[in-house]
Amino acid sequence: MILVTGATGHTGQRLTARLLEHGEHVRVLTRRDPERLPARLRGAEIVRGDIEDAACLRRAVSGCRAIAAMTHIRFSPHVLAAARASGVRRVVFMSSARRFTKFPEHTARWVIEGEAAVMASGLDWTILRPSMIYGGDEDNNLTHLVRSLRRWPIHALPDGGRMLWQPVFTWDVVSAVVAALDNPATIGRDYTLAGPQPISYADMVRTILREAGLRRLLVPVPLGVVMLAARILSRVMSNPPLRPDQVQRMREDKVFDISAARRDLGFDPIPFQEGIRRKLAGEV
Repeated sequence: MILVTGATGHTGQRLTARLLEHGEHVRVLTRRDPERLPARLRGAEIVRGDIEDAACLRRAVSGCRAIAAMTHIRFSPHVLAAARASGVRRVVFMSSARRFTKFPEHTARWVIEGEAAVMASGLDWTILRPSMIYGGDEDNNLTHLVRSLRRWPIHALPDGGRMLWQPVFTWDVVSAVVAALDNPATIGRDYTLAGPQPISYADMVRTILREAGLRRLLVPVPLGVVMLAARILSRVMSNPPLRPDQVQRMREDKVFDISAARRDLGFDPIPFQEGIRRKLAGEV
């Protein structure tokens, strides 16, 4: 039995489905009503409860050989405590490449602190750090960009869209998690998961437009102007579409070395053009 936390999330759903396809017995911890769970989770054993409820989490972990923690890594202390109490040693945690940002806002600090707890746990851990995951309509990353490009005839390119990104396709992340679970060579190791090569934001937008059959006017905008707009929006809106900390992170390239994941996990991510084609076609 493998416990998957965060199984109702975008990548967690797909991981659960892949494990079930491979004949694994899968248990998921969720607060949702079982009758309202995604279809991908059919066949998994359901335990209702909250990851912050120690008794509930111990019940979910009991009898498992491994845990795939797809919830935010800030919850790692809860998962680790339940694993120790239940005698489960093998744990694979989903982290985030955000830990490498030069502008460590609170979300990045959560990642760093969560990883530190895992590394000090004494368990047989593996940490996977994906860059920006994209895929289905609920990926919360490129979905918003695609919707904006479809809706508006003009699209702004902050700083001319020169910043480099390295987004990773959701099924490539799933394959890495599955590979890590049963590979002893990954114990005590951390891996960054990203696309095969960096792509500028401007080229990423152009690729989406080309694959979607759209034509839009792309307008370069200085980052100073974008920052001013973000500050104004943050003052007048409780949930602004753009925050100053997001603009700060636009100043840094998000480029990562994935050679270790290639070596130990057989990680072979698909190019962005192929991934966005599959996303737009609903093949995820």
